[in-house]
Amino acid sequence: MSSKRRVVLTGFGVITPCGNGWEPYWDAVVNARPAICSASYLNLGGFYLGGAGAAAQFDPKEFIENRKSLKVMSREIQLAVSASRLALRDAGLSADNYDPTRIGVTLGTGIINNDLDEVGIGFRNGLDETGHFSMTKFGQDGVRSLFPLWFLKYLPNMPACHISIVNQLRGPNNTITTSSAASTQAIGEAYRVIERGDADVMLAGGTDSKLNAMGISRFHLLGFLAKRHAAPEKIYCPFDEKHNGIILGEGAGILVLETLESAKKRGAKIYTEIAGYGSSSDYNYDPRDPDDFSGKRVAIRRALEDAAREPADVDVMVANGSGIPQEDIQESLAIHSFYAPTFKKLNVTAVKPITGHLVYGAGGVEAVAAALTTNKQVIPPVANLEIAAAGCPLPFVKDRAKACEVDVAVLNTFGFGGQNASLVFKHV
Repeated sequence: MSSKRRVVLTGFGVITPCGNGWEPYWDAVVNARPAICSASYLNLGGFYLGGAGAAAQFDPKEFIENRKSLKVMSREIQLAVSASRLALRDAGLSADNYDPTRIGVTLGTGIINNDLDEVGIGFRNGLDETGHFSMTKFGQDGVRSLFPLWFLKYLPNMPACHISIVNQLRGPNNTITTSSAASTQAIGEAYRVIERGDADVMLAGGTDSKLNAMGISRFHLLGFLAKRHAAPEKIYCPFDEKHNGIILGEGAGILVLETLESAKKRGAKIYTEIAGYGSSSDYNYDPRDPDDFSGKRVAIRRALEDAAREPADVDVMVANGSGIPQEDIQESLAIHSFYAPTFKKLNVTAVKPITGHLVYGAGGVEAVAAALTTNKQVIPPVANLEIAAAGCPLPFVKDRAKACEVDVAVLNTFGFGGQNASLVFKHV
């Protein structure tokens, strides 16, 4: 049996509320400077939202040359394709210096919400003479009033497809749709693809935007949205005693994974190495149950075993830190179970307060932050963390970034339905 191929990261493409590129994102993360702002600009039919992480500086026309293709690209697709261009550029890869059959895409994304203005005209034309909706009339008149290719904007697999089309990639192509664990699982599965020799380079990460009426209403109905208790940039406070839910954001994070051999051969800069990946599921997942952390513990343990590392080897854990109180407690208990009674050298941080919760795109963006802790040898603080909540007894990095030796970093991302994923990054 041949030995597993080593996989490194050679490029980052990030688009977030902090700006375009990984540099403004990392600067905001290190300096604990949230990009959450007032959501008053969103037309939500009178629904109140305390804040949102909008990628206000993003213009897809800066990255997508074919203007006609924008007609069949939802916001999520535009973010993903643009982030892929940034990632390839950062890695120094272009169509003339890679074998297109040996480079692929694995992307985390999921429900892409319909533009209500776009589909509304179809439903309006489906009303009968009494003003009631008629399926027969909708089939005859309503559907015909829609843009013929409108459905292609909302299929979950389309972001990955568009990335491969725009960048002429003919290798493996896959989409992961496991809630907010999706991006991290996409990176982990891309890692496996390279490890077993099915590709030499993979683009992996995720994309999402829930800053629309349908996306926000779903999280409102679930009771997950944070209640306003401060200025917009201060509302989102995972692990803090004031944590009471999430602030939604939008963005995309795409990473270039490559064999160590390939990266060295072409003289590429290497940010860090992916050393391990683990995933699991909480079959009895309930965010209201503080004791239900078994699946989260399994994901962390499997990632460390895959990397041939012990919990004591970990310098920093970039926590999921959703901000939903019982989820914060569950994750804290899972981490604590590895380290009690002493934490030794472990440092814990979380970065969602900077951008808002990016849901399906969260892991892609946060993986960049976790990887950069090993590359820059700096651990960012948890923004808005003043007093840790009861049930969250972890060695958090607070107030300011911590410069120290970071050899091993672990990233956790846990989905709302109980899907869990963890990655181990190793300093090169």
